[in-house]
Amino acid sequence: MEGVEYNEALEEQIVDEEYKIWKKNSPFLYDLVMTKPLVWPSLTVQWLPQKHIPDNCDYSQQKVILGTLTSGGEQNYLMVAHVKMPLDETPINIKQYVDNTTSDCGGFGFSDTGNNIEVEIRINHDGEVNRARFMPQKPNIIATKTVSGEVHIFDTSKHPAKPENDVVKPQLRLTGHTKEGYGLSWSDLKESHLLSGSD
Repeated sequence: MEGVEYNEALEEQIVDEEYKIWKKNSPFLYDLVMTKPLVWPSLTVQWLPQKHIPDNCDYSQQKVILGTLTSGGEQNYLMVAHVKMPLDETPINIKQYVDNTTSDCGGFGFSDTGNNIEVEIRINHDGEVNRARFMPQKPNIIATKTVSGEVHIFDTSKHPAKPENDVVKPQLRLTGHTKEGYGLSWSDLKESHLLSGSD
């Protein structure tokens, strides 16, 4: 048992060291880096098409779809987060980068206050969110692939920012698949046409 714990601790230390090396070198690899530690990993991510530029700001506010993978440990969520992205004309000064390897939130060349990415909507979900995709014609409509094989359709405008209880209430449940999968795509040409696939 002690050998297993030692191996897990060693593996975690190796991952931490690799992250520190990546973070130290990221200013030389990317124009912009922003990180946000999540409580649980996400198997899916997609930018939403909305973009808002507040007055007298050097950033735009954009949105992204995320999902959780708690492996049955806790309630899973479909999430919508807002992201503050620098405008194209915003100067990015690589010299402002501070190698703070102990920080959970990182970035360079843009506000590194840790609040550039914030989850604004959490919607209860049955099991992990294998995939989440928005409908191009109505971005507030999001389809998700579940571990049971069902496809859930959510209208984010009809859900509170935080769930009031543990009840999962998609606007629609599509059945047919008997196994989980990751294939999910809305038609760019025809509204409400959705394609899904499973194992």
